[in-house]
Amino acid sequence: MPPRKNELAEWGEAALRELRGPVVGQVRRKLAQWRDPRARLLRKRKRARQNATAGVVSTGGLGAGAYVSFAPHQFGIPVAPGVLETSLDVAAFGLGGVAVAAAFGSFAEWRRYRRLLKAPLPEPAPEPVELPPSGSRAREPMRLLRDAEQSMHQALTQLTADGFAEADDARATANRAATALREVASRLQAVEAALPHVPATEQDELRADAKRLRDELDEGIEGYRYLVAAAGRAVAASGAPEQRHAVQDATDRLAGLATALHELGWGSGTADSSRQ
Repeated sequence: MPPRKNELAEWGEAALRELRGPVVGQVRRKLAQWRDPRARLLRKRKRARQNATAGVVSTGGLGAGAYVSFAPHQFGIPVAPGVLETSLDVAAFGLGGVAVAAAFGSFAEWRRYRRLLKAPLPEPAPEPVELPPSGSRAREPMRLLRDAEQSMHQALTQLTADGFAEADDARATANRAATALREVASRLQAVEAALPHVPATEQDELRADAKRLRDELDEGIEGYRYLVAAAGRAVAASGAPEQRHAVQDATDRLAGLATALHELGWGSGTADSSRQ
């Protein structure tokens, strides 16, 4: 293959590699949004409203057609006695029956729509987040966090439906912890990106910083998964009162970890700015 074609082929492969990540991430987000219970309920509401509206319009149109067929003279339409008059009477009877059926169907859809409106909307599912590059030490913790967030959402949605009062506190703490963990992962990736470009005398210190950040990630992920386990046990026990303490303990522990990670990140940012 000529050099020019080789260059074009390499450029095309590089472009595909760059596009693959965003495209796959976008498809994953679309699938997650489609499967989300909140989105499903909203779609049911929309379909019920559309069906009810269509039923009202159909009932009105069929009723009008039935009346015109039954009394065409009211609209100045002359009809001679005979076959045509009989056909119009049959048409009026048929259209009237269909209009009554459409009215019943429309009424049922409106009742369904009102019932769906009263149903509480579940919390939106967390959107899938693009993972760090495969060579980063932050990738595996972030993969574990992504999967744990999905499990946490399902468990807390069920607990909320069961009237589990601690679910809201657990959800807020889990979201705060996930945000803090992703901040730590971003700092770890920044350190990894800097490693190839620093003097040899600074390599050991930066590697130690990377190890410390990875240890923080591992500890935070462990706390997050501990809360997932507690929520799962509460779901299995149908929100039994004895499970409330376990969920609250796991929530408090994760809240402490999230606070520590946030403070460490703030301290690191302050130290970096003073070093500059």
